[in-house]
Formats: sequence, structure tokens, C-alpha cells
Amino acid sequence: MPSPAHPLTARLGPVWRDANIRSGPSLTSPVIRLDQPGHVPHYTADAFAHGDEVTEDQHPGGLITSAVWFRLTTGGWSSAVNFDPATITALLDGAATVTPHPPHTTP
Repeated sequence: MPSPAHPLTARLGPVWRDANIRSGPSLTSPVIRLDQPGHVPHYTADAFAHGDEVTEDQHPGGLITSAVWFRLTTGGWSSAVNFDPATITALLDGAATVTPHPPHTTP
């Protein structure tokens, strides 16, 4: 169950991959749009909430995990994993964790 929204005015930067923007801070909330990288140069949040934990394994820096969701000024909610993890953790300490990908080994 998502927590109440907490006020936060912050620039989040762009999404680094395609991002499902939802009607609420939950994976069960309906998707209201799909934003692509470059669609919006810098997103701004006006609030955050703790909701469903999301894991994203396609980031070049590693596996991103977060239960933080941002209410966007453009409308809708986005998981923190859609933004650069360094930016997110600078805004909210511990908002996202990154586990580096294991090194590729060749036999």
C-alpha cells in the first residue's frame, strides 16, 4: 500500500529508458502514458511517496531497486528507477540502490 505523498520540488532529469507513467504510486495503478528518453528533457516532481518496489535490470550501472515514486508536474507518477540513480539518491538518501552487474566471463 503506497504511503501518503510528501511534498518535494525537485528536478529529476530525463528518463534514461522508456517509462510507464501511472495514475498512482503502484504497479497496479493504470498506465496513463509511456514516455521515451528525450521526450521531456527534465522532469520535475512536486511530491514523492513510498509505493511498490520496482527493480530495473537494464541500466548500464547495474540493477536498480526502489520503492520511491515521484508525482510529476507533467501529470502522473513514475518510479524512481526511471531516472539516474545518482540524481535520485542525491535528492533522497537511500531512495534507490544499485547492484553492479556481475562481470562477464568467457570460458
